Amino acid sequence: MIWRSWRQPLTYLAMTAFVAWHTLAMVIAPAPDSSLTRTLRPVFQPYLTFFRLDNPWNFFAPPFSGAQLRYMVEDAAGTSHVFAPAEQLNWFHPDSIWFWDWHHRIIDNPEIYADRAAAWLCREHASLHPVSITFVEYAQGDFTPEDQLSGKHPMDPEFITVNAVKTVQCPLP
Repeated sequence: MIWRSWRQPLTYLAMTAFVAWHTLAMVIAPAPDSSLTRTLRPVFQPYLTFFRLDNPWNFFAPPFSGAQLRYMVEDAAGTSHVFAPAEQLNWFHPDSIWFWDWHHRIIDNPEIYADRAAAWLCREHASLHPVSITFVEYAQGDFTPEDQLSGKHPMDPEFITVNAVKTVQCPLP
């Protein structure tokens, strides 16, 4: 009988403790290094690791990192067609996060990801009769607020360094 009268308050207390614990863990996980986080992190680390909540501080940053991947399709006639898929990107659609992740994986590890991406792009652009796909990184340099105020764009040629990432041959039809 006594248990029934304490069950509801104990349930609310346990739920409140869990929500407080989880909220604090979510604040500590991405927090920059400080004496407070160095003190609390060992207590929360098993929880963060088990539920894969241990995200870095840039977890809250926008996905654009100053580099954009473009690709060039060379067709059977030797004509090059340049595509900049980021220009058609809808920033409010959840696919944009996956899009940027895909592009940065190709830029950072072309030996692992470029062949598979190129095979997909060869099929995607089959009407062009592609011979090869060349991935090109457009890396943004220093772009200041003054540049923005003067009407310039971060992707203007004066702020961009172009690096060829990898060329992949398309399979013959």
